[in-house]
Amino acid sequence: MKKIFLILMTVLLILPISSYADHHNDKSIIFYLDMNVAPEKAENLDKFVAYLSETVERTEPGTTYYKYFISNDKTKISLLEVYQDDASALFHVKSFLKAVHRDEFLGTFEITNFQVLGESSEELKLAMVDFTDDHRTLIDGYKRK
Repeated sequence: MKKIFLILMTVLLILPISSYADHHNDKSIIFYLDMNVAPEKAENLDKFVAYLSETVERTEPGTTYYKYFISNDKTKISLLEVYQDDASALFHVKSFLKAVHRDEFLGTFEITNFQVLGESSEELKLAMVDFTDDHRTLIDGYKRK
């Protein structure tokens, strides 16, 4: 009986610790961008954003979340992108750099803030050097299951 009690107590102590540490096993990479919309591009913005969303969904299986949010006056955009891991984020960056819509994106949006959240590899940091050097790592938090 004493042995069972010790095993039970050990399990009860270990489970909360392991579940607390689980958030550090999340390999997701998140891109958060704030952008201004070029006034001359505002008229066709909805169509262009729909095209971008459809293209990423069709060609990038490692992208799990890709959403644009617009201000009421339609002059500011926030873009939230979530990738399964560093390799998926790097694939997105490499795809963007050679995409036919790259110049149109850069002409439509002026990036005012670009944060990369998660464990970025040196290769990802290097690939993004022309867009941001703001890479942040997780220090604490949780994810509900």
